[in-house]
Amino acid sequence: MIKARYQEKFGLQSPFVFWGMLDEARLELALQCIPAAHLHACFTRLLRDLKANRAGMPDLIQFYPQEHRYRMIEVKGPGDRLQDNQKRWLSFAAEHGIAVVVCYVRWAEA
Repeated sequence: MIKARYQEKFGLQSPFVFWGMLDEARLELALQCIPAAHLHACFTRLLRDLKANRAGMPDLIQFYPQEHRYRMIEVKGPGDRLQDNQKRWLSFAAEHGIAVVVCYVRWAEA
């Protein structure tokens, strides 16, 4: 169903999809690695209150195709801290068994 919807909607303007980054191979990889229950939980949360929940999702996703798993990554630079909406997404992920980490980036000393 997701693949059919992808083909149907490909290229249409959406605030949730950057079509330049989502090709069929990447979609297939995501569907291979992300359990349907996790997709359902995230989409349900988003749709329950788009205005409140569209911000704060982790920045990156890392796929482990050989293991059929993934993790989400929130990146924080020097002096940056987790915002309340990000903390809510991290809590949500923990409640639903979604692997998520916070990566604190430091600049190398010259």
